[in-house]
Amino acid sequence: MKKTFLIFFLIFLQIILAQKKPFTLEAQFDLEYPSEALISPNGQCVAYTLRKPEIDKPRLPSIAERGGQAKWITQLYLLDIQSRDTRQLTTSQSTISNPKWSMDSKSILFLSTREYFDNKSNEMKKGRKQIWSIPIDGGESSLLLSLPNGVDEYTLSPDGKLIAAISETELSEAEKKEKAEKENSKNDEIVYPKVNPKKDVWLYNLNSNELKKIFTADPGVSNFKFSSKSDKLVYQTNYTGEYNDDQNHDLWILNFDGTTEQLTNFDGPETSPAFSPDDSKIAFIAQTVPNIEYAESDIHILNLNSKKVTNLTREFNLSIMDFFLHPDGKSIFAQVAEGVQNSIYNFNLETGESRRLTSLGKSFSSYGMDIKGNKHCALVEDAETLKEICLLEKGSVQTLTNFSNQLKNYSFSPPEIFRFQSFDQKFNIESILVRPTDFEKNKKYPLILCLHGGPYSAFRQTLLQSYPMQVYANNGYLVSAPNVRGSSGYNDEFGQSNKFDLGGGDYLDAMATVDNLILQGIVDTTRMGIIGGSYGGYLTNWTISQTNRFAAAVSMYGIFSFFTDFSNSWQPAFEKMYFGYNYWEKPIDMNNLWVNRSPAFYVTNITTPVLILQGEKDLYTNIANSQEMYQALKTLNRAVEYVVYPREGHGIRNEPQHYLNMLSRGLAWFNKYLK
Repeated sequence: MKKTFLIFFLIFLQIILAQKKPFTLEAQFDLEYPSEALISPNGQCVAYTLRKPEIDKPRLPSIAERGGQAKWITQLYLLDIQSRDTRQLTTSQSTISNPKWSMDSKSILFLSTREYFDNKSNEMKKGRKQIWSIPIDGGESSLLLSLPNGVDEYTLSPDGKLIAAISETELSEAEKKEKAEKENSKNDEIVYPKVNPKKDVWLYNLNSNELKKIFTADPGVSNFKFSSKSDKLVYQTNYTGEYNDDQNHDLWILNFDGTTEQLTNFDGPETSPAFSPDDSKIAFIAQTVPNIEYAESDIHILNLNSKKVTNLTREFNLSIMDFFLHPDGKSIFAQVAEGVQNSIYNFNLETGESRRLTSLGKSFSSYGMDIKGNKHCALVEDAETLKEICLLEKGSVQTLTNFSNQLKNYSFSPPEIFRFQSFDQKFNIESILVRPTDFEKNKKYPLILCLHGGPYSAFRQTLLQSYPMQVYANNGYLVSAPNVRGSSGYNDEFGQSNKFDLGGGDYLDAMATVDNLILQGIVDTTRMGIIGGSYGGYLTNWTISQTNRFAAAVSMYGIFSFFTDFSNSWQPAFEKMYFGYNYWEKPIDMNNLWVNRSPAFYVTNITTPVLILQGEKDLYTNIANSQEMYQALKTLNRAVEYVVYPREGHGIRNEPQHYLNMLSRGLAWFNKYLK
């Protein structure tokens, strides 16, 4: 009898242990996985960062009691490639950013706002980013370089002897005094157009500790890179430092004596410059069409002797996200947006011939190589894993970490891909499909349609997405996330197809996604919801103004009126990029795209219950958009709720408790109206 009981108990225990727990928003927040990975110059180690939320927990002093606010903390870790041993290097509650290896592979540099003692002023300082260094064989972080206004950006020379750092120009004593007097007297009016501070370029010698300011540049300089001989710098600038001028970047050379030479002056932006190994060429990224941010980006090669520019990837017809020149000078390795994944490609510098080095179905990021170009490192993720650190050697991918082991006790529904012809037969549309974790054939489920931001962006076939699709699936929802026309990762025609048609073909592609799922017999058409942020927020607002087929909508920091967006965004050029003209250049009537593609002018059609989520300090899609939408729907006595997150910018991710609250409210809204 006891033996029989024991057998039944063991069977029962196995059943319990085999059961998976539902994947919740809190569980997603607790996951740890790398956000960037950098292989050491000698190819022996990988430095990587983990970003964790610091949120109040039971039995611990609250954030307020500790005198601060909830925040994300990024820490630095070290992975030994040979042994797979991992060590945490930093522990300070001041987060780190922009880590870089020293050229001798003995230490790692990074930016941090942590406190330090300033010998000049004889006082403790903190709050501005300065350059710190930590040895990989043990020891504490130490301040390597501090500048009066902090460090915006820095880069190391290939010979390991120099650091170039960029910082805002320090005010003169007279300017400091004037500023202090204005602040004390509240005589602090703001005058537009604002002029951004100029930038100083500093050169620091690691051997002699000599620090020298070599150049005072315009406010728009960034992306400095040393030549291979470590005797000059190349950089990009849009001259003003304004986000709205990002389509105006040119390339320049900066010599150490402070003289400069302009390299490009074309229409549109030239960015991400890098010297060839022999310093005879500059590789950079430029667009097929200037002045529109959704044109295909290609690798261009500038011959410094002849000044001739060639488009290396003209025939490739996919956008380049980032690239690295191989030390042998014969090829370029690049991250490429390709459909529902990010791939790694190799391009022959002479012929432009391309070769994909990674298999489809996996997305790669944070790609790099050692100083000899022998070992290549990246982060990789797919439909069933978290981001993992991997080596890419001879066409194979060797995973070095097991962060995905955290998933073993949770239930998931790996994202699938379904494809269909667009309504006008011009394009093949790809859409992510996530089924409920308890999915049964011949049963219909509530649907959540997810719309990505951008518009020149895309959903990837990865387990975790920008929206909590796996949490939705664990709550019994069918989830669809289409890459509508205008998304990145496809050919140039596809990417530019929203020009003069925002809210047209893209909207119809989204509706075709829903229609194709309905034809499969798996959607309860009375319980459909829609959610989107940024451009996805616009497309959500537009959709519910054009159809009442959705029973619930979550609109996150989206556009309601293009007039309002133009007047308040830090990128007023957005509307002209897509519509082709400013609103005053044509009659203000329903034939004007600014009018007939704004949800505001169809607000009386909106009957779908809407949850509006907005960051108070959003510079992209200003709070005025959401405020106007709420006021109109409230006046019309529609079902609407409006939530504003203080101190938050675009995406509502500055403070982790706000991000979790935003996702929780969205889920609760769908549960309220779709269940």
